[in-house]
Amino acid sequence: LDIEKGQLVTLLGPSGCGKSTLLRCLAGLETVTSGKIWLDGKEITNVEPRKRDIGMVLQQYSLFPNLTVEKNVAFGLQLKKMSKNQIDTKVKEMLEIVGLGDKGKSYPSQLSGGQQQRAALARAIVTEPKVLLLDEPLSAIDALLRKSLQMEIRRIQRETDITAIFVTHDQNEAMVMSDMIHLLYDGKIEQSAEPAQMYARPATKFAASFIGSYNIISSEEFQKMTGTKAESETIAFRPESVKLSEERPDETDSYVFRGKIVDG
Repeated sequence: LDIEKGQLVTLLGPSGCGKSTLLRCLAGLETVTSGKIWLDGKEITNVEPRKRDIGMVLQQYSLFPNLTVEKNVAFGLQLKKMSKNQIDTKVKEMLEIVGLGDKGKSYPSQLSGGQQQRAALARAIVTEPKVLLLDEPLSAIDALLRKSLQMEIRRIQRETDITAIFVTHDQNEAMVMSDMIHLLYDGKIEQSAEPAQMYARPATKFAASFIGSYNIISSEEFQKMTGTKAESETIAFRPESVKLSEERPDETDSYVFRGKIVDG
């Protein structure tokens, strides 16, 4: 798995496929049993988590409830022994970027779910890590707010030019946010592609069944329906490529077969 600097890539797949395990390996929170991890030309497979220069935003956000937003964001900078003036300047800049410039004195309990998510993002990014890991950070947020936060994360990632690895099982989220998608299944990468290519040209049967809503039929079924022999064992086609007509249409650029609607 190769990830280019400045990209937002998504690890996509069903529950139990290995997305979060891989993310935890990258963060140093899981022991790597085989393979190696390289970051910016340096092997970090067995480097302590705090020395990896990697930021992480978890599903639960994990903000310190007894600290204000600005003190939450400043926490990592204080560990780096930066001066108070430097910390104050960086925290103020970061809160403006994530749209929380007026919430610095508030506590996490006084914030909405979306604001907490942005505060956690600010805390992770303010230390300028080489890579930002996001482990399903939007899964607990309602659908309407989730869409706006997808755009917010994308905007912040582009503004800061940070390399980000986003874990989700939501294909729509992956399509909207990613420069590149890595589709995982049973601990393996089924396909790596840009969103449009992943949608239009699935490489495997699993990829076709997971991304979008392909109709998947066997070559025998295809031949029975169309009278044409298929070139592969499995045929996949999307609902939007099907047109219904009472008259028999021109067959020059499409397959035509007679059917019966049994459920409306």
